[in-house]
Amino acid sequence: MRYNDEKRYVGHRDQLLKAKRIVLQDGKANNVSMIDVSNRSGMRFDVNISRGMDIPYLEYCGENFGFVSPCGVVAPEYFDDKELGFLKSFTAGFLTTCGLKMAGAPCEYQGKAYGLHGNISHTPAEEVCCEIVEDEEIPYIKITGKVRDAVVFGDQLVLKREIRCYYRDRKITLHDEVTNEGYKKAHHMIIYHCNIGYPVLAPESEIFIPSNEVKARNSHAREGIQEWMRAQESDPDYEEMCYYHKLHADEQGYAAAAIFNHEENLGVAIKYNTDTLERMVQWKMMGAGEYVMGLEPCNTTIDGIEDAIENGSMKYLEPGETVCYDLEFCVLNSESEFNELKQKFQK
Repeated sequence: MRYNDEKRYVGHRDQLLKAKRIVLQDGKANNVSMIDVSNRSGMRFDVNISRGMDIPYLEYCGENFGFVSPCGVVAPEYFDDKELGFLKSFTAGFLTTCGLKMAGAPCEYQGKAYGLHGNISHTPAEEVCCEIVEDEEIPYIKITGKVRDAVVFGDQLVLKREIRCYYRDRKITLHDEVTNEGYKKAHHMIIYHCNIGYPVLAPESEIFIPSNEVKARNSHAREGIQEWMRAQESDPDYEEMCYYHKLHADEQGYAAAAIFNHEENLGVAIKYNTDTLERMVQWKMMGAGEYVMGLEPCNTTIDGIEDAIENGSMKYLEPGETVCYDLEFCVLNSESEFNELKQKFQK
């Protein structure tokens, strides 16, 4: 039945397609503002207006997809931007955006210290608009806003984000535009830190990362490189491992990675455009209580500004220049969908 036909059977469109602003009131999440979204597919997610328009929660038919850290949702005023202070308020969730001037390990560059993963994920959005668009054949929710990563006497970068969710789709589309609004050339780093958690991620889950090239980030990760594509049992003594991937792309320049739990018949795929997101970092953390796998499209390496400059991966924006990023997050609810995805994107 089409949307306009279904409307005849409901009193309010919230029964079919819903987007509501909510404000949290407990603990360190007090006064955090989010948009709670659900559609006719059974998918529900939240957009955190107070924290960079990221996506802390993603569910499908009551099942969780992201990894929510022990910190939970934390208001931006608790942010510590020194060294590893980011971890004190790192919700993780389904999506945390890292950048825009710095993303990755803490570092020092030209006499300035930069903390882990930059500031953008702890910055409240402005000019936020949420609307349900019904004047097309397939209605959808559209959420837009801007997040500023700017400082006096320094770089002035602005992220303009648009999130869409269609009526019956098990899919979220994200379109970002990052603009240098300053008058000097600025370096630019971004990571889409997508964190997959239980029950999608479990020891029996299949990891699909069709990589043309796999590199261990450090010597510890090199010890486990033969097992990069496998999840293990949770281990309280597990030490995180990270791998750099360059994924095989289709004719349109899109690549995809996915995790699928065959026992739960449930999975998630992340698709992105490799024209601007050249790499993907795989964060493998099989810890007890910290059981997560990050699938992280990015535009550079993650070992500091100077390292990215030296290895040639650092990106720059001229005054007034804009770069665009396009990603899709797709819920998979059948073996056939997962196999179709693998067939399309495998190298």
